[in-house]
Amino acid sequence: MAFLEFRCPECGYETEEIVKSDGKYPDCPKCGTPLRQKLSGKCYTHCAGKSGEGGGCNGNCSCCGGCHS
Repeated sequence: MAFLEFRCPECGYETEEIVKSDGKYPDCPKCGTPLRQKLSGKCYTHCAGKSGEGGGCNGNCSCCGGCHS
């Protein structure tokens, strides 16, 4: 189980939900559109950091899969 933040891509409704870790997310209670996980925080990867030495997110989501969705 995980406590995640969600945002509706259709109407903008935001919520926090406890969900199973099976990748199935709830539908928006306002419009019925499937909610998307709201990603926040820092992205740490092997290619992050402005100097290329690791560290924080450098905004280049092509190397890590994306924290800027």
